[in-house]
Amino acid sequence: MVKNKIHYLDIIEGIGAGLCLLDKKFRILWINKYQSNWVGLPRDICGKYCYNIFEHRRHICPGCPALKVFRTGKVQRAKRTGFTKDGQKHYYQLTVSPIRDNHNKVNYALELVQDITNSVIQERQRGRVDRKLKKMYLHLSSVNIRLRRNIEKLKTITRNLISYKSTLKQKYNYKLNELTKIKEELQDIFKVNHALSSSVDLEKIFSLITRLTCELMLTDACILRLLDEQKKTLVVHSSYCISKAYLEKIHILNLGESISGRVANTRNPIAVYDIDKDSRIPHHELLKKEGFKSLLSIPILFHDRLLGVISTFSKKARHFSKEEIEVLNIFASQVAMALQESRLYEDIHMNYFNTVHALVLAIEARDPYTRGHTERVTKYALAAAKRLHMSGEQLEILRYGGEVHDIGKISIPDFILGKPGKLTPAERAVIELHPVKGAEMLEPLEFLRPALPVVKYHHERYDGTGYPDGLEKEKIPIMARILACADAFDAMTSERPYRRRRLTNDEAIAEIRNNVGSQFDPDIARLFIKSIKTQIPAKALS
Repeated sequence: MVKNKIHYLDIIEGIGAGLCLLDKKFRILWINKYQSNWVGLPRDICGKYCYNIFEHRRHICPGCPALKVFRTGKVQRAKRTGFTKDGQKHYYQLTVSPIRDNHNKVNYALELVQDITNSVIQERQRGRVDRKLKKMYLHLSSVNIRLRRNIEKLKTITRNLISYKSTLKQKYNYKLNELTKIKEELQDIFKVNHALSSSVDLEKIFSLITRLTCELMLTDACILRLLDEQKKTLVVHSSYCISKAYLEKIHILNLGESISGRVANTRNPIAVYDIDKDSRIPHHELLKKEGFKSLLSIPILFHDRLLGVISTFSKKARHFSKEEIEVLNIFASQVAMALQESRLYEDIHMNYFNTVHALVLAIEARDPYTRGHTERVTKYALAAAKRLHMSGEQLEILRYGGEVHDIGKISIPDFILGKPGKLTPAERAVIELHPVKGAEMLEPLEFLRPALPVVKYHHERYDGTGYPDGLEKEKIPIMARILACADAFDAMTSERPYRRRRLTNDEAIAEIRNNVGSQFDPDIARLFIKSIKTQIPAKALS
């Protein structure tokens, strides 16, 4: 039992987020190491009031999510400000969950604390950039109004001074063209800002950046390099209209190497009119084969921190104007914020998932019979899914679903989970609620929503006699049908308190064959059996 407890604490302490346990009087009973790094040592914190430690208040905080948990018994979420042990103000995302006793009374509240300070700062930075762009737009509108007034004056002058008509018309057309060009560039920047803000998939963002750069600058190709801070190198993460042969030669650049490396070192843009005559470029012949004549490289900076370099190429000899360089600079600032926000989103995403996964492992730690069950079921299910040629995205959803499919068991008392004898109807009803409870717990996590059908329906049967909804045949999601086979196989081949002995692998496979068409989908069961036989050595099957 001591080893199990240590393993459980190691799991909890390994979560990449703050955890804090409160009693009904809002006293801190326990915090993990992650939160201890923010607010101080447990011996100095435990026993004190949370509102005093975290927000330096004398009374319960207005809108306190923990208070709502004790009143409603439901999970609460809130964004709060707080202070670290050195007095710095930070912003946090709190998810507060009720901890119930055997009588279903909420005695404690568990707070999951995510530091969102960088996200708040980024939002404010984006607001400043938007205000700057709006100010530019208002300025251009004002210029446009003044220009129209000047045009009217020019028309009056042309009626009186016919000899100057041609000259005046040329000046008017020139100014109008310049204004139109600036307005089009501004509109492009607004479109870019919207496109980057609407995506959190890094690969899609990388591809979008290179394509939009060419559209914005009217160039022919683009390369996005990001900084590898550990190796101090620039690595190609995306390209547009660049050959594989060229990318293989220049995939990694050292800082200071070539134009991109110099831009990274100096953090200033560099424009090259004639690539073939510039000694700073070591790959003249390769670029010549690509057909490029000119290039422009811009650093990607976030709060003066280098993230990478954008390089765009033209097949026509071209002098990039100050205005064009400024436009690409503004675009690079949008790229920096999009990259930072996407990375932050991925960090929060993984912290949430790791927390949920840690809870699943904690559930397994309660019962020595189910230890390792989640990992094995997920492995079996993924192997079978690959035989169905599922896409990478579908496999990822199945992996998520497999790793959290039993999260709902956290609500089931230990005496029912570990009962050696036959369950009563009431106890059976409690057990059969765990898929629904699991789906309800995971539903607020948006990135896990595609996996909710896997969690909710993995105990449905092909003949419609399963639970919770009695779905049958193809009405059961295919991933749930796959997980049902994997879950049943692992249960049959593992020790259980309600069974005298575990089945051998051959016996479990025979049991699956016997229940084809009733419990299991015939096609999926056939593929699952083939998959199991390739995963487990022949001598282990008997």
